[in-house]
Amino acid sequence: MLADLATPMRDALLMWQEKVNASGGLLGRPIELRIYDDGSEATRSTHLYELLARDDQADILIGPFGSAATSMAVAVADRTRRVMINTTGTSPAIHKRSPRWTFQLPPTSDRMTAGLVPLARAAGIKSFTLAARDEPAAADLLARLREAAEPAGLLIRPTTYYTPGNLVDLAPYAAQLKPEGVEAMLSPANAREAANLLRGLKAVDISPRLFVATGVTDPEYIAQVGVDAEYSLGFSTYEPVLRTQGNAAFVRMWRARYKSAPGFSAAAGWAAGQLIEAAVAQAQSVAPLVLREALLGLETQTVLGPYKVNADGAQLAAQPFMVQILQGRREVVWPETVASAQAVLPMPTWDKRPRFGRR
Repeated sequence: MLADLATPMRDALLMWQEKVNASGGLLGRPIELRIYDDGSEATRSTHLYELLARDDQADILIGPFGSAATSMAVAVADRTRRVMINTTGTSPAIHKRSPRWTFQLPPTSDRMTAGLVPLARAAGIKSFTLAARDEPAAADLLARLREAAEPAGLLIRPTTYYTPGNLVDLAPYAAQLKPEGVEAMLSPANAREAANLLRGLKAVDISPRLFVATGVTDPEYIAQVGVDAEYSLGFSTYEPVLRTQGNAAFVRMWRARYKSAPGFSAAAGWAAGQLIEAAVAQAQSVAPLVLREALLGLETQTVLGPYKVNADGAQLAAQPFMVQILQGRREVVWPETVASAQAVLPMPTWDKRPRFGRR
């Protein structure tokens, strides 16, 4: 079920509504949010968005949680000629159908590896080894890596697969890699698998100059390997430490209310509000055609980064982020324009690493 993931987005939208209404609303009118529960069933999105557009006469639609439900809602936005903010739909397929009324906030999922080449260059990397289970996620990541790396002259070594049954101890798997060496390692592994992979590399004294895994941004990763997680890199679409527009204030408000750090879902909800404010301010109207033209030409900033779209409403400017574990914390190290810390590259070898306590 997606309820736990989507709830922070709802909470952020309600917090945004409260803030804007306290300042007089938009164009002198208070914001009224209508929120319906699709029960984590993407197919219900069509009915609910028809209800919002036709019965509730909503001026602006805010997309549902996830790419599947967003794909359903896009068709309704086009039929009813209502502007919709694609808040969390990262699948590139959504905007390849050339919707006219939907505008995307987050970067598309096929751009997640965008930071690998600049960081590899900074670390002096010439080749990547991909370690993964033999499954579609690995093939997808490899395709993205090849697309980004080969034009830059980076060698992609043949993929080496491990099996789920070896997750307790991946040292034997890592030992198989030692004769050829591992300059940089990339893996779609989750937090637990990434931790076991890192332990395996250390056990056979392999020190990759880059260790990049999907699970690095999961708090469980640091909990699994402690200080050995230091210098590992991962992909992210949002971090509380980001130096994006309005993010510090948003994080303070969120922490004050919910006593925790916001994640991507909450940031996406807040960013949707920021984008609506900017578009209405430029259009000076919520009339659908006027607002649509404003969103097509608008270039602005949100807590997720820059906003700029093409004629199909697909995001052009927003970038995914690269995160590195530094002194026990996730820090954004790429792009440098929004980084919270400078990357440590290449990763020190195991015998050269400082020892310190987590803060």
